[in-house]
Amino acid sequence: MRGLSPIVLVLALTDPVHADPARRLRLGVDGVAPFATWDRVAGLGLGGELAVGVEVAPGVEVTARVAVIPHAAVTTDGVTTRALEAPVVGGARYLVARRGRARGFAFGEVGVNATRTTVTIAGVDDHDSALGFAAALGGGVAYRQVDLRVAAWLADLGDLDGGVGVMAALSVELARW
Repeated sequence: MRGLSPIVLVLALTDPVHADPARRLRLGVDGVAPFATWDRVAGLGLGGELAVGVEVAPGVEVTARVAVIPHAAVTTDGVTTRALEAPVVGGARYLVARRGRARGFAFGEVGVNATRTTVTIAGVDDHDSALGFAAALGGGVAYRQVDLRVAAWLADLGDLDGGVGVMAALSVELARW
């Protein structure tokens, strides 16, 4: 009986690597800064996201994310444009480093991005909507239930001059099961 005491003590002080639940629900805030020619029709974007992650192997998580990101208006020569994007993407996260409860990860996502652009000239609005393929590639840091991601955001893979930017997101874990 006395021989079990050190074993019980060691097990009680150990943080098991695979003790995390396999599924997570996250709520977050996304920020997008457009580059190239996209910044002529869309200003900085700030919106919300809902994401689900499922751990398929130790350190590998398959993800799905939906977001709505309205962009600030841009006015050039009396023409005002506003953009709204709604990406629906899936991807994977790969754990690259772990120190205590902090985790560093690389991630990639692909999917579709619905965009709506409004152009206003002399008080008259015109709208255009498009659906294109999108992708993100980046990395992040997670600490407990909070994670911060930064990525290259390709909002429209069919028009790389008009849909390239950088994305940053801060999310919090709402549920584990």
